[in-house]
Amino acid sequence: MLCQLCDLSSASVTISYVINDKKISMNLCKECAEKKGVDNPMTTLPQMFGNFITQLLGEDSLKRSKLDADIKCDSCGLTWDSFEKTGLFGCDICYQVFSKDLNVILRRIHGSNQHIGNRPKSQRYVIDDVELKKIKLELQAAVESEDFELAAELRDMVRDAQSELNNKVDDGILR
Repeated sequence: MLCQLCDLSSASVTISYVINDKKISMNLCKECAEKKGVDNPMTTLPQMFGNFITQLLGEDSLKRSKLDADIKCDSCGLTWDSFEKTGLFGCDICYQVFSKDLNVILRRIHGSNQHIGNRPKSQRYVIDDVELKKIKLELQAAVESEDFELAAELRDMVRDAQSELNNKVDDGILR
C-alpha cells in the first residue's frame, strides 16, 4: 500500500482518528509521518532502559576503569558503554563477560544477586521414606543440642516431605 500523502513510498505507519463517531485512518510512509509529527515511541525504548539503569544506580557507579572499558563480548562485540546506552545485551555470553558489573547492579536493584525462593516442581528434591527418617533423627538431635535454627530448617523439610508423600497416595489418577 502506498502512502496516502506522497503516493511514492510504501506506507508503514497507520494513523487513526475518531471524529464524530467516525473512524478515519491514514496510511503514511515513515518520512510523511515524521513531517506530520508522528513518531514511533518504540524507537526510544532501548534508550529508556539505559536511562533507567543509569538513574537507578547513579552515574558514578557505572563508571569503569580504562582497563575494564575495553572489554567486549567475544560473541557479539557488545561493550559496557553500549549496554549503558541501550540497557540490552546482545547475546547470552554477555551475561558471563559482564558478570562482575551485573552483580553490582542486581544487588542494588534487588538487594541480592542470588535467587532465593521456590523452584519449579520438576526441579525440587523429593525425599523418600528412608531419608525422611534420617532427617527426623537429625531434627531430634538438633532440638536436644538446642540448635534451634537447624531444628527449624529440618522441621520445615520434614513438613514439606510429608505433604509430598501424602500427595503421592495412589488414587488411580495418572499425574
